[in-house]
Amino acid sequence: MSRHPNILLIHTHDQGDYLGCYGHPIQSPNLDRLAQDGVRFNQHFCCGTVCSPSRGSLMTGCYPHTHGLMGLVQMGWSLNTDQCPTLAMMLRDAGYHTHLFGFQHEHHNPLQLGYDRADEGPTYWCEDVAPLVVDWLGQHCDDNQPFFASVGFIDTHRTRNMDFVRDVYQQADPAKVLVRDDLPDLPIVREELSWLYGAVQHTDHCTGQILEALEQAGLTENTLVIFTTDHGASLMHAKGTLFDGGTKVAMIARWPKRIAANQVVEDLTSHVDVVPSLLQALGLPVGKHIQGRALPILSCQPDIPTRQYVYAENNFTDYYHPQRMVRNQRYKYICKQLNESFFDFLIPELRLSQTSFSRHPQMMRFYDCKRSREALYDLQKDAAELCNVANEPEYADALDTMRKRLDEQMAVTDDPFAQLGMTLPMPVDGYLDIRDRFESRNQQGKPAF
Repeated sequence: MSRHPNILLIHTHDQGDYLGCYGHPIQSPNLDRLAQDGVRFNQHFCCGTVCSPSRGSLMTGCYPHTHGLMGLVQMGWSLNTDQCPTLAMMLRDAGYHTHLFGFQHEHHNPLQLGYDRADEGPTYWCEDVAPLVVDWLGQHCDDNQPFFASVGFIDTHRTRNMDFVRDVYQQADPAKVLVRDDLPDLPIVREELSWLYGAVQHTDHCTGQILEALEQAGLTENTLVIFTTDHGASLMHAKGTLFDGGTKVAMIARWPKRIAANQVVEDLTSHVDVVPSLLQALGLPVGKHIQGRALPILSCQPDIPTRQYVYAENNFTDYYHPQRMVRNQRYKYICKQLNESFFDFLIPELRLSQTSFSRHPQMMRFYDCKRSREALYDLQKDAAELCNVANEPEYADALDTMRKRLDEQMAVTDDPFAQLGMTLPMPVDGYLDIRDRFESRNQQGKPAF
């Protein structure tokens, strides 16, 4: 057997925590079983509100303002791998074979991210990516060199028609979906959720094929499998925002030799914690540049203190809207550089969610709540984060505590957001060239990021 375990990282696009094992009435038996065989992180958060920033943090252990992806790759942003090397780079240096299958969104050239090989497939849909992994696992016989395989599915992202509808998805019953409190319970909302459930079910099926191939190859016992996604689902109050709908995501890990089955972690955990956890578990050095902290169960170091706070940020989506977030088990604090009117926050959220019910009159009424440059939410009383209590006298102490925590985090990580009023750098060089590359991929039948 190899000295180090194999590592299989499976990641989806825009899924949030929409899985059966996270309390949604979704048919996801393979991922639910993966959780039963390992550990489910129930309070896991990403660090960015859109794809590239969030994935950059997952792959480097650094926050977006540090690793450089403060916006999307196709908008000209790039990962600073000199300052923040990727997990693939660090594992390759440690003797791993590194292999990308399907989707990534950290660089226009995946070979610049530390992968020895990249099999992107005809499309990034899971029915095209999963067979590549299955075939490769069937041929894998080199026990002397461990592998790191990153498997990216674009599924659970909206299609080019800005919905979730595909022929390979089986629509769930709209009457049986769970409409969370941060969405209005409208027939059109249920319709969209029913197709999102279908996308999750299809993704689960393809993931099951990979897990079965891993078993058939005799690699299960010596392989650490991690499943997660980049950020929240493409719905209102979710993707593109710092609410829990946008930052709370699924993460499951199975490692038969080191992690006992059927465990649930209720402590706060973050995408930036994955890299240091893996490095520590493998006995590899954790660089001083890494801003995450090792997780006790994933790093196999039970005495490590747990997190009290998680942090996330928004800088550029398709517009400039810098914000920072700090969250503990009770409160969520969001600070923005600019005051907002009702339409200032609602219209961008509608655009980012790309939801088909965005023009429904009841949507406007549902989200007609107080917004300002500062927001504080009492998550015990308002899990949907619809009532800003920052100006309520009884929350003055909580507001002061969360402000100080965010100030400390910005100081420690040298966050440019701390300099209020400044303009964050906008990438210019190479933007048109990168945009053209992705447009070309799109025309060839590969979805642009």
